[in-house]
Amino acid sequence: MPQTNLGALFKLFSIAFEPPTLGLADLVVSGALAADMQAAWEALELPRRSSAAFAEGLSSYAGRDAEETMHELRRESTRLFLGDKPLVTNSEGLWRKKAEGKTNAVLIINSYSLEVADFMRSCGVVRAEGYNDCIDYIETECDFASFLADAPDYLAGLGKDPAALLEEFMRDHMNRWVPGFCSEVVHAARAVYYRELGALMGEFVKEF
Repeated sequence: MPQTNLGALFKLFSIAFEPPTLGLADLVVSGALAADMQAAWEALELPRRSSAAFAEGLSSYAGRDAEETMHELRRESTRLFLGDKPLVTNSEGLWRKKAEGKTNAVLIINSYSLEVADFMRSCGVVRAEGYNDCIDYIETECDFASFLADAPDYLAGLGKDPAALLEEFMRDHMNRWVPGFCSEVVHAARAVYYRELGALMGEFVKEF
C-alpha cells in the first residue's frame, strides 16, 4: 500500500510521541526526523514557518550522542506523561474526562476510550491478542489516522470511504482533545524536543 504525504506526516507524529527509544534518538540527533517532517509538511503545502521552527528547535540535538539523548528524552517523557499524576494526560479518554472535571475516570475503559475502540473496530482494526495497552494514546491515534490517510483497499471493499472516516475521526476525536493536549505539552515541557513537537502537532491539527 503506497504511503501518502498525509499518511507519512501522521506516522511521523506517531513515532515522535512514542516512548523514546534509541531508534527515535538516532532520528533526532541525525536530523532525519526534522527533515522528514519538513518534507511531508511542505508536500501538503502547510505553512512553512511551523516546520521551519520545528527543524530549528531540533537542530540543538544535532550531532549529540544518541544514547544520552534517548535517556534525556525518556526522563522528560516520564515527567510529562507517566506516574500517578502526570503533568499532561496523553490519552484521549482521560484527557477529555479531566477537562470535564471528572478525576475518577479509568484508563482504557472510560466512555471516550471505548468510543475510540469501537471506531477502530468498525474500520477492521482490533487489538492484537495479548495487547493490553491503551488504544487512545496520542501516538496510537496518530498511527490510526495514518492508516486511514493511506486509504487501504479493503475499506473500499467494505463500502467505506477512508477519507470520510478520517474526517469523522478527526472531528469526533482528535480535534476534541489534541489542541488542548498540545498546548499543555508546550507549556509544561522543559526539553526543546517536546516543546517543538507539541507546537507542530497543535498547528497541524488546526490546519487539518
